[in-house]
Amino acid sequence: MEIGTMLRNKRKMLGLTQDQFIHGIISKSFYSKVERGLNEISAEDLFAILEVNNINLNDFLKNADSSSKSNRLKVEILVAFNKKDKHKVQELNKKIQISNCDQTIKLSSLLINATLNNELDKINIDTRNEIKRKLFDVEKWWNNVYMLQLFCNSMLIFSFDDLSFYMKQLAKQRDISTMSFDTQRLIGSICINYFHNCYKNHQTAHAKWGYQIIDNLAKLPDLTIYRIIKNYYQALFTGNLKKANEVIDFFKDYDLKEIYTVLP
Repeated sequence: MEIGTMLRNKRKMLGLTQDQFIHGIISKSFYSKVERGLNEISAEDLFAILEVNNINLNDFLKNADSSSKSNRLKVEILVAFNKKDKHKVQELNKKIQISNCDQTIKLSSLLINATLNNELDKINIDTRNEIKRKLFDVEKWWNNVYMLQLFCNSMLIFSFDDLSFYMKQLAKQRDISTMSFDTQRLIGSICINYFHNCYKNHQTAHAKWGYQIIDNLAKLPDLTIYRIIKNYYQALFTGNLKKANEVIDFFKDYDLKEIYTVLP
């Protein structure tokens, strides 16, 4: 049983409409597709929906079959990655690699573990090529939270031309602001990684694709950080060092070391 089917069954057991069940955490149109298996729900959105409806995760998954257990592993490793829990990620990655999870989940797990442990350079060329093929093979990869996570985690193993190709594809999407919050946050993170690659490869003119994508994010307070970082890179790349330093000072004023210490 897939996650979407399990959510639908639990919602119906509670006698709730889709609107009542999701409490505005994600859009109704996006959630409707989750129930039908057309969209993937992120770990954070899933946990938020379960929590707001007072549903215990273990109770939710206790009757899961092997397919749902794969989904559970997939969700758990994303949560562990978000918490930067290296030990938990390593442990889950080992389970996933020997499980019946599909190859996309195994590749994503491998990348998450390598990213958290700074071991991306150890990924062999065959695996790198398979990751690229997976991105090309998935229709509308930009609307699939796991493909976005795969891309975000693997950007360092792509050539700059490859990255620009994917960013151009992403920039063409006009419905980004209607995607789930976690999907938009992933897209924002991808753009920030891309800006760093533009800086590292002295290809600042190509940063326009990232600017365009971030401008299409929903105007939500929690997504404002991506616009601020975009403004920093835009100022840096156009030689406006005064404005770039003002952004750095803003981050320093609020003691956001995890941001300003990694900016060039």
